[in-house]
Amino acid sequence: MLASAAEREVNQAFANYNPCGTVVTDDDISEMTQTLERLRIPRQAGIKNYEFDVYFNVVAKNMTTDGGWAPQKHIDDQMALLNERYVGTGVSWKLVSVTRIISRYWHETIDTDTPQTDDMYRLFRKGKSTALNVYTVGFYDAGLNGYATLPNGYARFPESDGAVILYATLPGGSSPNRQGGTLIHEAGHWLGLRHTFQGGCTGVGDGVDDTPPQGEANFGCPIGVDSCPGDAFPDPIHNYMDYTDEQCRTEFTPGQIDLMQRSILAYRANPDI
Repeated sequence: MLASAAEREVNQAFANYNPCGTVVTDDDISEMTQTLERLRIPRQAGIKNYEFDVYFNVVAKNMTTDGGWAPQKHIDDQMALLNERYVGTGVSWKLVSVTRIISRYWHETIDTDTPQTDDMYRLFRKGKSTALNVYTVGFYDAGLNGYATLPNGYARFPESDGAVILYATLPGGSSPNRQGGTLIHEAGHWLGLRHTFQGGCTGVGDGVDDTPPQGEANFGCPIGVDSCPGDAFPDPIHNYMDYTDEQCRTEFTPGQIDLMQRSILAYRANPDI
């Protein structure tokens, strides 16, 4: 059914709010699709298991929780939640180390594309293509919760590979709307997934057959909303790659799991790269 007036009001209220700064271009989609075809990586018959090392880099302005000094419990709870929500995908995550950095400048000014962000990456990134580096910061953009790199970018810019999230979105943090779900979402991008609303109601969308077309990001938990009324299915509001509330997001589809598995084989299966 079409969105109700109340649901439209919720989405309008968030019109200028962009919790994820990950940008997936048509060129990215084309490049990743061509790579999977060139390497002759077919749709997977089964789910293979992969364990990825995780390196946390806590960038705080001082040694207080409000200043970004995330307690170890917040990090441990995030790792537990990340593993819990990726059950069934073949993906698991292992915390290797936590590096703590005090820099008010970095904590407050890191954004998706700034020189200081590049400096942070160069100094602190660890591991190869199989290592997820997570940076917790305060962000310059008050509406930003996180962003991540796509797997096809690693060959060109290995030093910037990883995910950057708002420290307050860790479980136990001060964010009222995000309690661990931001990293679940950004890790999906790191493994090759796009937003479910990629491309709107036309074209290939997010490139996954079993996620219905979606005209725009959804917020709240608008049960039954259909932003592409010409399609026979409602929006995938329970998907981790939408923007709905955390209690609403509960799933990756089989098609998304297959895309993650194929992307891993193409980009993140070699520990020596």
